[in-house]
Amino acid sequence: MQNGTGYKRLSVNGIELAYLEQGSGPLVLCLHGFPDTAHSFDELLPVLAAAGYRAVAPFMRGYYPSEIPADGDYAITTLARDALALIDALGEKSAIVIGHDWGGFAAYTAANIAPEKVSKLVVIAVPHMVATANSFAQLRRSWYVWFFQLPWLPEKRVARNNFAFIDRLYRAWSPNWPVNKYDLSPLKAALAAPGGLQAALGYYRRMIRGASRDVYDVMSTITTVPALWFVGEADGSIGPEVFANTAEACSGPFELVSYPGVGHFVHREAAPEFHSKLLAFLAVPEAAADKQVG
Repeated sequence: MQNGTGYKRLSVNGIELAYLEQGSGPLVLCLHGFPDTAHSFDELLPVLAAAGYRAVAPFMRGYYPSEIPADGDYAITTLARDALALIDALGEKSAIVIGHDWGGFAAYTAANIAPEKVSKLVVIAVPHMVATANSFAQLRRSWYVWFFQLPWLPEKRVARNNFAFIDRLYRAWSPNWPVNKYDLSPLKAALAAPGGLQAALGYYRRMIRGASRDVYDVMSTITTVPALWFVGEADGSIGPEVFANTAEACSGPFELVSYPGVGHFVHREAAPEFHSKLLAFLAVPEAAADKQVG
C-alpha cells in the first residue's frame, strides 16, 4: 500500500511497517540501525534497482513512520521475525538481507532463525555474537550503551538542542566523514515523533535490561548462509579488532571486507567501493563463493 508521502506500508509480525521500495527482481531487504532510518539506503536502493533487484528498506519498528509496538518489544529475535514476515508479506519465498548496526544484528539473526528464507547475508559494522573479540578499548567505545540504560535522563539529554547529541555521535563514530555529506533531518524527525526517541533507546534497554537466554542462544548460533561482512577501520562505535574472529561464526561462504579510514556508516562513507563489492557478491552463485578474510 502506497501513501501520499512516498512510503509504502504493510502489517507484519503484529505491527505496521513503513518502507521504501525501488526496482523489480530478486528481493533485497535493507535494515537500518541506530541512529538512522530507512533513508540510510537512499543511495543504495537505486543502485540495486539498476542492477535488477527489488530493493526494500523498512523503517524498523518504533521508527517513524513505522508503528511503535504497544508492548515495547525490541528484542533482536523480534526484529529478525519482522524481516522474515516482511519477506512473506512482499510475496517472496526468500531474500538477500543487508543490515547495518541493529539491522545487522537482525539480519544475521533472521538467517539463523530461517536460513531457507535468507539466500545471502550482508552485515555492516556489527560483529556476530558468537565470535565477538571483546577489548578494553571497545568497552570505552560502548559508554553510550550503558548511558541509555538510565531512566528518563537519556531522553532529555539526547533531545536537547535539536538532538545535538546525535550530531556528536556521527562525528565520533565516523570521524573522517564530512558533515556536509549527510543529512540528519529525516533521523531527527523520526526521533522527535511522539515516542520516537524512547523507542530508539528501547532497543538498547531491551538488549541489556530485558535480555533473555533464548535471544542470546539464537544470536550465538553459527550462521550457515553465504555471508559478507563490512568493517570500517576508523569506526568510533565498534572497533575493527572486535571482528577478528568473525569467520568462526560462519560455516558457509564468508568474506570480511575492511576499509581503512572509514567509520561506522560504511555503506554511505565508502559508497562506490561498497556498491561494487556488494554487487559482485550478489552476482556470485552460492556454491562458488569461498571463505575469505581480508
